[in-house]
Amino acid sequence: MLKVLGSYGNRGKNAFTTSFLLKENLAIDAGNLANGLGDEVIKIEHIFISHSHFDHIVDIPFIMDTEFSKRVNTLKIYALKDTIDAIKLLFNDKIWPDFTKISLSNKKNSIEFIEIKENQTFIFDDIKIKSFKVNHSVPTLGFKITKNNQNIIISSDTYLCENLLNEINNTKNLKFILLECSFPSNLDKLAKNSKHLTPKLISEMVNKFNKKVKIFFYHFKQEYKTQIIAELNGFELIQNSNQILDDGVCLFPFEKEKECYSEFENIYKQELKKLMQIGVELSKEENIDYLLEDILSVAREFTNADGGSVYLKDDNKLYFKIIQNDTLNTFMGGRNEKIKWPPLELFIEGKKNTNMVAALCALTQKIYNIPDVYQNIQFDFSGTKKFDKSTGYISKSMLVIPLINHKKETIGVLQLINKKEKQFIIPFNKQDEEISMSLASQAAVSITKNKLIYELENFIESFIKVIAKAVDEKSKYTGNHVQKVAVLAELMSNELNKDNTVFKDVKYTKNMLKQIKIAALLHDIGKITTDLRIMDKATKLETDIDKIDWIAERFEIIKRDLLLKGINNFEQINDDLKFLREVNIGGEFLDDTKIARIDEIAQKYSYIFDNKKVSILRDDEIEKLKIKKGTLTDKEREHIQRHALITLEMLSNLPFPSEYKEVTHIAANHHEKLNCKGYPRGLCQKDLSLEDRMLAICDIFEALTASDRPYKKPKKLSEVFKIMGFMVKDNEIDKKLFDFFMQKEIWKKYKNNLLAEQIDI
Repeated sequence: MLKVLGSYGNRGKNAFTTSFLLKENLAIDAGNLANGLGDEVIKIEHIFISHSHFDHIVDIPFIMDTEFSKRVNTLKIYALKDTIDAIKLLFNDKIWPDFTKISLSNKKNSIEFIEIKENQTFIFDDIKIKSFKVNHSVPTLGFKITKNNQNIIISSDTYLCENLLNEINNTKNLKFILLECSFPSNLDKLAKNSKHLTPKLISEMVNKFNKKVKIFFYHFKQEYKTQIIAELNGFELIQNSNQILDDGVCLFPFEKEKECYSEFENIYKQELKKLMQIGVELSKEENIDYLLEDILSVAREFTNADGGSVYLKDDNKLYFKIIQNDTLNTFMGGRNEKIKWPPLELFIEGKKNTNMVAALCALTQKIYNIPDVYQNIQFDFSGTKKFDKSTGYISKSMLVIPLINHKKETIGVLQLINKKEKQFIIPFNKQDEEISMSLASQAAVSITKNKLIYELENFIESFIKVIAKAVDEKSKYTGNHVQKVAVLAELMSNELNKDNTVFKDVKYTKNMLKQIKIAALLHDIGKITTDLRIMDKATKLETDIDKIDWIAERFEIIKRDLLLKGINNFEQINDDLKFLREVNIGGEFLDDTKIARIDEIAQKYSYIFDNKKVSILRDDEIEKLKIKKGTLTDKEREHIQRHALITLEMLSNLPFPSEYKEVTHIAANHHEKLNCKGYPRGLCQKDLSLEDRMLAICDIFEALTASDRPYKKPKKLSEVFKIMGFMVKDNEIDKKLFDFFMQKEIWKKYKNNLLAEQIDI
């Protein structure tokens, strides 16, 4: 058995400094032997002292003084030479009698100092104790205790230490470690200077373990214990409350596992378990207002507070976010009605507001525990008293805790009102401060995490919208295409999510809906690389200018030549030019008769240029005028279509979070077809997800109904649905999704983006 007589790094009313009992006559450190053992302390014969600091040697003088006349065996103190020299300073006949000069009644020496060397082993019956050096502000030893081929390690006071790490990693059959943890992680400088560990440092050390080892934590500075435990839980270093040592706890490393806890420890275990569960629950809540509501409720439960409030800091003001009061049955903010009360100013006329306790708490980052509001003269409680007068409530005790983030910035304030005990209102105590500070610490972590996630997601979404707008702004003719496709995709995905018929199995989370919207906003990002002259090509002959005007000038040359010959009938010439202008505009289909007429015009008209006879139309102009559909040549269309491949390549290089992992494929697959004839990859039906197919339908519908294309008139809905119906028959788009689009009349929610004359159904 190993009994923890003292587990703290400092002393308090119910907290004692480090001391462990291995056998009735064998102990490690003397921080609480006399009080911990009472009269039984006379049985102690061997004490291993880790180092010379007072909290580890304080009881040595009292051991010698207790029942001295009955002591029959010499008290042996095992320690490093530096430690022995320090302890001897106590026995100087001024601070305490020099027991090295006083013999027991049987003539034996009353005390004997035995110097320990590093890595030295001592054997006491079936127990072996091996010493090893650790990293503290004075020479210090850790200890490995072995019995029945089972081992435990006691770290003693230490900072990060290779010796300790090596001892842990090289010890077989290691049952557990007793590891010091003196300060919370925000006191990292103090921990480093005083050579102590924090939860963050322990987490770093554990990552270097070559085995899974159970750890018991001790040597807490008691004022930080609750905060330290919360942090250890946050770093997932605690699996159960037994791992937090307290005075009076018994451990059984060399026997069948069992527990030995006092009534206080059982209560503490329950509270710790609840605190750990709260930490887990807080980490799950995504809504900051709900999170704040839960934090206040839990803080009130732990401290038995009748009421309270939570403020969040913004722009040098404290804004009320949550208000709760059991007596008044008042619950505002969070899941209840919003609070419309004015904020508290942190600065008044440029000076710190030191008159209001919540403001001063935010400014100083200190806890304020006020036993009686009406007896306090430091702060201005006129607002509180006015509230009391209007409600009949009596505010008395108050506890005000700052919420501090990882940057050591105040992000808010937690305020508790009226601690209840039966029918009385009593002041908040030190334990209330500790538990509230722990909850405030957890709250600050959770709030900051949620805020960072929200800000990051907001940044990502805003950035994506900026990129989408940049793509739209690039072209004066397709300026709102991306935005409109995103609107359609959002409408359709929300309808799918609500459907209880064909798509009843489709259930989108908030993140999945956002993923679809992001994909829609990014689906044409590849057009950033598309030649603007091709993207904005309004006519077949347009480059930087529309070459139809060049052709018109050539016709004027031919007219001039005919006038010189006395011919002034230009009716046919004008008609041919009019025809070319019409053909140049482009359209849905150019038939063979018109193609033949283009060839005929090219052969019929010529003029002399640079002493050579040249045709009215150049070869490239003939090719472009013969484009059967739209305004693009095959080569130009390939260039435009390449945007889908560029979209795929660009998005594939972005490290999307796991919840948005499908954005790339949804965005890049909007031109793929179920019949494998789409682009850029020629994917088939089996390769395309429901979201891929949905975005394709949205993209096609927007393109067909667009009223800003210069090469075509906006189509009426009857025409659009007829064309899309043919696409269904040709197995280009998904029939079920198209039918759903029609049945749910999704276009009606989109009709603000259509011209009145387009709506003919």
